[in-house]
Amino acid sequence: VEVIETNIVIVGGGLSGLAAAVQAAENGDDFILLEAQATLGGNGQGVEGTFAVDSRFQKEQNIQVDRSIIMQEELGKTQWVADGLLYKDLCDNSAANIEWLVDQCGCELEGTIDNYPFGVSVGSVDTFHWWKDGAAYVGYVMPMQQKLRDAAADIRLNNRALEFSYDENGAINGVYAIDAFGDLVQYQAKAVIVATGGFSCNQEMVSTYLPSQARLGPLTVNSMGEGHQLCKAIGGVYTHMDMEANRMSDLAQVTVWGYFSPQVQVTPQGRRFIKEDQSHDSPDKAVELGLGFWWTIFDDQAINSSQKWNVEMNMKSNADRLVGPCNSLDELAAAMDVPADTLKATFETYDAMVAAGEDTEFGKKLFLQSLSAPYYAMKHFPYRYKTHGGMKITTDSQLTDKDGNPIPNVYCAGSTVADSGSDLSPNAGSGL
Repeated sequence: VEVIETNIVIVGGGLSGLAAAVQAAENGDDFILLEAQATLGGNGQGVEGTFAVDSRFQKEQNIQVDRSIIMQEELGKTQWVADGLLYKDLCDNSAANIEWLVDQCGCELEGTIDNYPFGVSVGSVDTFHWWKDGAAYVGYVMPMQQKLRDAAADIRLNNRALEFSYDENGAINGVYAIDAFGDLVQYQAKAVIVATGGFSCNQEMVSTYLPSQARLGPLTVNSMGEGHQLCKAIGGVYTHMDMEANRMSDLAQVTVWGYFSPQVQVTPQGRRFIKEDQSHDSPDKAVELGLGFWWTIFDDQAINSSQKWNVEMNMKSNADRLVGPCNSLDELAAAMDVPADTLKATFETYDAMVAAGEDTEFGKKLFLQSLSAPYYAMKHFPYRYKTHGGMKITTDSQLTDKDGNPIPNVYCAGSTVADSGSDLSPNAGSGL
């Protein structure tokens, strides 16, 4: 077995692993980053933005966010929040985290949401910061990769960690991994950071801990729970594994169109069933109602919006899910294969609420506006997204045993941890 020595081994090159690696490079630490896939970024490549409270970017746009209200709202979402202390730490440091990413790492933001009607609500919308081009790969992953290249960091792709290694005294001193050539290598280190992601693609683990979601397909494609299993094998403890994984459309970026343009979402029968100024609620409701799919109906207001590139890209890359342009609701109904009378009644009710200035059905506030021909529609399917359960850690990220004692030399970050959020946005701060 080849033995390679370093100070720190980071297992996983997603959002949290990248942040940990860049910070280690800035500190002048000797480290090796192991990534099981052929590229960096992990499942974070498809993320549109990240969470922050009281950042200077919000203040520049006169967005005032009350941290105590955010804390109160988020901590009330018990199905999402695993540890209030960890979430408070994330919230308190989120502005510093994102400013570090931009100022020190060269990450690029497109800003917070354009045309946001201040005072409508608090929560994820006004704490959301868009990456450049609405994609973490462009705004986050590429700059972080460049930062690591500039530091001549030792990054080893196609290296899959198998298990921890021990010294003669029984203390953990690294990991064994299969390298890109299929050879077994021992990476010896003083500390191991496990940042391998969630377990949404591990059907056995999902069936065990989230049986109600076992029949949903996974949206993230490489979340195999490998870090969970690595850590459990050395006495680590799972926590909050039964927290429901939030669901997402398989067209994840399309679900955020309601943040920047008007749209109407309807069932396969053509009935509106949800407010459209959100992203995760639609697939949750679709599953609750037993819908196999649902539709997002939009018009030229989306195509010509601030996220024009996003809309056009998804229309082009998902042409098999797109209907339109249609010059009337009758034509649209025929293309969607829904009853025309039902769809027209849905729009009649919706337009009346727009005229009255209040969505009395579902409480939509963002872009409560009418649509006009030509109409388009995109078909969605509900998928299982990001799992929330993971390893129990101390507030400084050390893995703990069943008695709450830190396991020396092992740290966990990102979705390997029982997290404190509904999506991937906390992971960069966790890794940092």
